[in-house]
Amino acid sequence: MPELPEVETIVRELRPMVTGRTVVDVAVFRADALGSLGPDEFRAALCGKRILNVTRRGKFLIFELSPAGYLICHLRMTGKFAVTTAPARPERHHRVWFHLDDGSVMIFQDMRCFGTLAVVERLPDAPSLAKLGMDPLSRGFSLKWLAGALGRSKSPLKHWLMDQTKIAGLGNIYTAEILFRAGLSPLRPACQVGDEETAQLHRATREVLRRAIRKNGTTISDFRRVDEKTGEFQNFLRVYGKEREPCLSCHTPIAKIRQQQRSTFYCPSCQT
Repeated sequence: MPELPEVETIVRELRPMVTGRTVVDVAVFRADALGSLGPDEFRAALCGKRILNVTRRGKFLIFELSPAGYLICHLRMTGKFAVTTAPARPERHHRVWFHLDDGSVMIFQDMRCFGTLAVVERLPDAPSLAKLGMDPLSRGFSLKWLAGALGRSKSPLKHWLMDQTKIAGLGNIYTAEILFRAGLSPLRPACQVGDEETAQLHRATREVLRRAIRKNGTTISDFRRVDEKTGEFQNFLRVYGKEREPCLSCHTPIAKIRQQQRSTFYCPSCQT
């Protein structure tokens, strides 16, 4: 599933392509992506709206509309956008076409059909956003905030970092890489992280995410940018997917365990 860096990469690509464009028509080829809205309601809510901006909150893409409203998308496993001239006919995995006033089409496609699209009048009306925690690239993600939030939880660090109500946007890949760079075990209770370790975790979180964004995210299997190119951060992973390979710092074999039905990769020597 795309995590924060992949979604931020898509936002930065889409923004110059569609900002200022008006949606003149919407064609829905698979309605289950729309949640409770029917195709006609979805089309009526978007036609005639101008796209003011494309932003992100956690793993959600947000299209700000004028005169009012927001289109909110979660890509899930295989959702992605493309902006192109209108094809002669929809391809197999095309779910929705957004026809824009310059003749281009923004296509939402999703091979596994898990991605979601929703239209709301106000962002507080979106249940999917209501419980999201702190964005780790926001100003609010301060060392003071992190220390206080960690101190209130006994959850293992990996669980805590991946809890979207605590930190919005982290998943399995970046959590593993952040904890390795911070030198912290994924099994460590959050409340047992000391002051200096908290500073290391704060610094590692920002550094890993910013570098991943510079490398246009990580492509393990399905992720593609808007221009169909893959990300490059997979070439810089130090522990994720590296089971039994020697740690780059101490040469101890990277371990793989299961936590909450997910694979966890870490160095037993470097991460205490």
